[in-house]
Amino acid sequence: MVIKDVKIITIDNRGRIVLPLVTRKNLGLTTNSQLMLVSDSETKEIRITPIGLRDESNLVKVKVVMKDIPGALAKLLDIFAKEAISLVYSEAVIVEKDKTAVWTAISETTGDIDRLKNILMEEGEALEVDFSPLD
Repeated sequence: MVIKDVKIITIDNRGRIVLPLVTRKNLGLTTNSQLMLVSDSETKEIRITPIGLRDESNLVKVKVVMKDIPGALAKLLDIFAKEAISLVYSEAVIVEKDKTAVWTAISETTGDIDRLKNILMEEGEALEVDFSPLD
């Protein structure tokens, strides 16, 4: 059974929101459930998605600058697949048509980040690779 729930919620003076009990129950959210928040300044939208990761998960944000050519993103994704790294979120944006694009991903860290960076640069032909902790 599909349950759709629409609520209007308010942001308090500390920037917090409360998810209504019915929403938490419908989605199976409990204390320490992890949610991913994606905000889009262009459309003025916020998406909040349960990501279902274990509490001990160590998330990292990966930002890759690449050439804007056909197949560039596929090469990067293939490396993640070969390294058995799951993605929680991924988005690619063209910065300058036919020149550069930026791929941002959120994943669980596994293994040696410096090694992965080298593989992305060499095999994936990434121009720049930056790993940072998820805020």
